[in-house]
Amino acid sequence: MKKLITSWSTVLILLLLVLTACSGGEKTAGEADANKETEQENEKKVKEEVKETRTVEHLYGKAEVPINPEKIVLLSHVSWEGSLVSVGVKPHAVMAYDNEFPPHLTEELAGVTALPYADEINSEEIVKLNPDLLIISDRYKPLYDQLSETIPTVVVEVGGDWKEDHLKVAEAAGKLEEGQKVIDDMDKQAEDIGNRIREKVGEETFMAVAINKKDIRVYGKTNHATNSLLFDDLKLTPAENLPEDFGENISIEGLVKYNPDHILDVSYFNSGEYYDSVTQGEVWNNLNAVKNEKVHTLSTTWGFWDPIERQKGLKEIEKLLLGE
Repeated sequence: MKKLITSWSTVLILLLLVLTACSGGEKTAGEADANKETEQENEKKVKEEVKETRTVEHLYGKAEVPINPEKIVLLSHVSWEGSLVSVGVKPHAVMAYDNEFPPHLTEELAGVTALPYADEINSEEIVKLNPDLLIISDRYKPLYDQLSETIPTVVVEVGGDWKEDHLKVAEAAGKLEEGQKVIDDMDKQAEDIGNRIREKVGEETFMAVAINKKDIRVYGKTNHATNSLLFDDLKLTPAENLPEDFGENISIEGLVKYNPDHILDVSYFNSGEYYDSVTQGEVWNNLNAVKNEKVHTLSTTWGFWDPIERQKGLKEIEKLLLGE
């Protein structure tokens, strides 16, 4: 009798174990179904976000651009890609001079597709990149006419105010607030550096020059990002006779009418036959800034159109003029 009871007990225990296992299996399957439904809902949500758009006004009208663009192609002869990088956006493709990105963005643009600089762009090459947003300068209006119906396209005018350009690029990428914060932070930094420079140099005058391959660019007081960096952000004193506008290209002899206390050399090519003929010539060496060893050569020479270069330029000017 005891043996029979023991046998039945064993059977009952085994039966309970089987039922428990089945119940656990059903629960696991149920959880799997729930997880699958959650994944499907998330995928659906992502797809809906991709389809959702917002309206961005630009130079030639309005564009419906994705809420969160993922493949931005940017075409401009100024470094607006730095504006994208400054707000945490890495472009898919940008223009590169001789297949090289601006020196101040080499690391930040690693892996980005390099497009050749050109006044005319083949629209088919852009289509092959399959962008979900195209940001271009007003130089490329023909491209806008060809592609804006099929690719969301924002056109930005290259103007004298780099901040306006920067904010429009940031807005197109869906990062307008972040773009404004970049400007606010940089304004504070420039004010601090400018105050300390002026305390040291007083009313000493400044001029920025770029020695090109055949002539010399003398930067003026307004309508260029370099000018605004020196005379708006840092509030330095401009040299006498500087052009009121963005600047002018002159010969070596033309330097005579400018005689600043400080020269900021932003030449892209700091060597070559013409560069040497200028810097070793009599006119150059008779300038006050040269005689007093106050020629400051910058490595940031891309025009200061984007916040990444402007910030590096500010730090470099701070070091050159204050030794900090």
